[in-house]
Amino acid sequence: MPITNSREKFVHELADIYDAEHQFLEAMEKMHDNATDEKLGTMLEEHMAQTREQIQKLEQVFSSIDEQPKRQPCSGAKGIIEEGSKAMEEAATDEIRDQFIVGGATKAEHYEMVSYADLIEGAEMLKMRKAVKLLTENRQQEVAAARKLERTSPRLAKAAA
Repeated sequence: MPITNSREKFVHELADIYDAEHQFLEAMEKMHDNATDEKLGTMLEEHMAQTREQIQKLEQVFSSIDEQPKRQPCSGAKGIIEEGSKAMEEAATDEIRDQFIVGGATKAEHYEMVSYADLIEGAEMLKMRKAVKLLTENRQQEVAAARKLERTSPRLAKAAA
């Protein structure tokens, strides 16, 4: 179906990030199962809990605009996950695998940060105040998670070296 106006575009992108969050949650569970670094595992656990909350907030956004939550298959998330899964399988050591996990998780966070920024812009333009608030909260969590992962990466690189 052609997207003919800004509201339809917003709903489409909302459904896209809703699917991405579900895909990334499933992928984080796999990453957590494969992570050997204790701090990385804890970070993944914390972000999985946040992701569940973010999914609930997205459902609230759908509700606030009188839409049913729906998933629009997100090819971007699927690609990031496929790349990360392949890398985890190819890792010859636990330390290298942990590096791939932190890198893949960081890529996912950056994807989400940009997606939320676009959604916030659309919600502001459409004067969807509640949506702006909820989407901004999700984006702030993504930014914080990305920064944590970025700070962890050098330590994991040293462990692998």
